[in-house]
Amino acid sequence: MIEKINWYKNWFNSPFYPILYHNRDARDARLLLDNLLEHLAIHPDSKILDLACGRGRHSIYLNMKGYDVTGLDMSKSSILEASQNINTKLRFMLGDMRFIPFEGQFDYVLNLFTSFGYFEDNSDHIRTLESIKQALKPGGHFILDFFNSTKLAKILVEQESKNIQGIQFQITRNLVDHKIRKQIEFEYDGADYYFEESVEAFTLDDFKSLFKEVGLSIITTFGDYELNPYSEEDSERIIIVAQS
Repeated sequence: MIEKINWYKNWFNSPFYPILYHNRDARDARLLLDNLLEHLAIHPDSKILDLACGRGRHSIYLNMKGYDVTGLDMSKSSILEASQNINTKLRFMLGDMRFIPFEGQFDYVLNLFTSFGYFEDNSDHIRTLESIKQALKPGGHFILDFFNSTKLAKILVEQESKNIQGIQFQITRNLVDHKIRKQIEFEYDGADYYFEESVEAFTLDDFKSLFKEVGLSIITTFGDYELNPYSEEDSERIIIVAQS
């Protein structure tokens, strides 16, 4: 019998998650961050919160650039791995993005690589944005990087099979109830596994409404990691720079 596991609490802690996404290396992270640092002229003394930091690839790179960075994630296994890199200007902590334990401490909060929209109840997305605003200094900036759901819906690969490290992952994707859902099934060591990802298919207009509700002002938007202008039909990403 296939065991169904709560997706965002257990999938990110699973040892199979980094296997499936092993190709998520530092190249895209560095491209986006280098371009943002240059475009926004982020001051070297800025304090940065990397929200939903995962295993810390963005945090570690920013710290290598000399920035004071705090990474926060709800995955214990990710934080344990990331914490191997801590120093006087880099720290990691376990936490929930809806309840960030800081007030007025950061010049920038980053939420990158589609690390938003996980919750079933939209009030939790509002609560997350309120928590982000609270963590920012007055006039601080929030940077969100999210997939462009309009384009993704058109090119969605519904069925896919991947063999990675001897594991045959069977992946099904669909757009249901305004959510991009992914079902992941595989067998390992004689047991059947089932995981699910579910991310709200927010559009730029959706984000505009959400940000307005919590008092975050959108300054600019981009459509990819090269920071080209956003196009609803053609862009790969929705990258938003907002201010508290």
